[in-house]
Amino acid sequence: MYKIISFIIIVPLYLFSLLPIRVHYFLSRFLFFIIGRVFGYRRSTVIINISRAFPNYKYNKVEETMKKFYENLSQIIAEDIRAISYSKRKISQMAQIENPDIIKNFHDKGIALIIVCGHICNWELCTKIDLFTNAEAIGYAGNELKFIYKRQRFRLSDTIIRWIRSMNTGSNIELIDSKGAARAILKNGEKPGCYFMVADQAPSSKSKFAVKFLNQDTLMINGPEFLSRSAGCPVVYAEMLRKCRGQYIIRFHEITSDPASCDPGYITSKYASLLESSIRANPDTWLWSHRRWKKGVNGLV
Repeated sequence: MYKIISFIIIVPLYLFSLLPIRVHYFLSRFLFFIIGRVFGYRRSTVIINISRAFPNYKYNKVEETMKKFYENLSQIIAEDIRAISYSKRKISQMAQIENPDIIKNFHDKGIALIIVCGHICNWELCTKIDLFTNAEAIGYAGNELKFIYKRQRFRLSDTIIRWIRSMNTGSNIELIDSKGAARAILKNGEKPGCYFMVADQAPSSKSKFAVKFLNQDTLMINGPEFLSRSAGCPVVYAEMLRKCRGQYIIRFHEITSDPASCDPGYITSKYASLLESSIRANPDTWLWSHRRWKKGVNGLV
């Protein structure tokens, strides 16, 4: 039954992805109307998050940012569906890497690297980075590229998400369950490898590091810092910016090349600071519907 249901969902998605791009742009506008106007997906969460992050925003500015957020969310859903059947050439036209030399320097040293990013613009494209314009310039390729992701609670949704992320003609990025991330990195830390981690979600109860993030005391995922210090992996922040509709730019920022020399908490704090700068520059492109501050900082150790 599970395979039948998967087939019933996946086949129509693939067939729909084959339709012309103008149909998907229409879908984007339709999704905006449904998600933002009709159902108001997590509207109260979005308003509260934006208002607390930008206390100087008046009501009209909050409403404007929220509207643009729903437009962004609708657009990336349509883009990801269209990209299911995209060719390697089409994927390469969706994004380009601005400064690949930052990553290439670590590749040339033959070491493992952790790249942290956030839910900004179309973060799903990170699973296709080996197909971007000038991606070969980063050095890492093939099975050296890994994408850490959180397994979904329901098997069906996890299967569909993995399928969408892996349907990239020519892409070789490996998807690794976050529960196995520590084992994979610590075991292969001395081999060339590039591990992508989206690290701006609400952390588990085991993560107890807090920073000032968007005007709020915020618990952060400390996995990237723990793994980088344990395995001796440099850490780089990947910033995503929208160039125009359907096209993005990746800009890398080095956080540290020597995690052992950093004070405890530095890597996490630096990541939070870089992420906040990206959000403040383009507020509507972040995932405001996430219940990021559902956990307080009480009990912090």
